[in-house]
Amino acid sequence: MNHDETIEYYQMRAGEYDKVYTRDNPGRQTELAKLYESSRRTLSHRRVLDLACGTGYWTRLVSETAASILGIDINPATLIEAEKKRYLCPVNFIRADLFHLPLARQSFNGLLASYVVSHIRRQDFDLLTSTLKFLLEPGSRLFICDNNPVCESKPDIMWDNEHVNSYKRRTLENGREYRILKNYFEREELEKMFNSWGRIENFTFGIYYWSIALEFGR
Repeated sequence: MNHDETIEYYQMRAGEYDKVYTRDNPGRQTELAKLYESSRRTLSHRRVLDLACGTGYWTRLVSETAASILGIDINPATLIEAEKKRYLCPVNFIRADLFHLPLARQSFNGLLASYVVSHIRRQDFDLLTSTLKFLLEPGSRLFICDNNPVCESKPDIMWDNEHVNSYKRRTLENGREYRILKNYFEREELEKMFNSWGRIENFTFGIYYWSIALEFGR
C-alpha cells in the first residue's frame, strides 16, 4: 500500500488545522507549553527557515524571538491561512517543495521543523539532510518536534509494501477521510537520526510529543 493523500489532506484541512492545538486535554497543553518555550528559546535572534510551515501557527510563536523567518509550504491553502496571522519579526512565505527549494547556499542559521518529519519517507531522510547542509550555516540552531507514537492508536496504522513507512486514516470535520503518510519513531531511532545532524542540546520524549533542539553541523 503506497497510496498517499497527505498533500491533499492538508490543503483541505487548512481552515480547521489550528484547532488541533487548543484541544481540551491538560496533558497535551502542558507538553505543548514546554515545546513553545523551547522553540522560542532555541531560535532566538536567528534567521529561520520554517520547513513546511503550514498555517503559520509555529511561525507566529517563533516570530516572538527570531530575527526573521521564511516559511515554505507546498499547499496554497495553508499559506493563505499563514498570511492572515500577525508576526513580531519580518516574515515571508513562498510556495515550494521542501526537497527543491529555490534558495541560496547557507541562507539561514536557524530551522523550525514542526510536525513535518513524520510526513517524510524514511528513505528520503538522507535527501533532507543534504538539503539542509546546503541551506544552513554550520552552527545553526534547529528545533524539531512531532507526535509521539505512545499516544497514537496503533491499530489504525497501515504500512507500505516494504513495511518501511506507515500511514494513517484522518478525517476532516465534514467527514471526508484521507490516508496520509505518518511515520512514528521510537526514542532510539530519533537519537540515531539526529545525532548525524550535529550536537543534540535538548531531547524530550513525552506522552504526546517529542522535540529535539540541536546545533547543526558540529
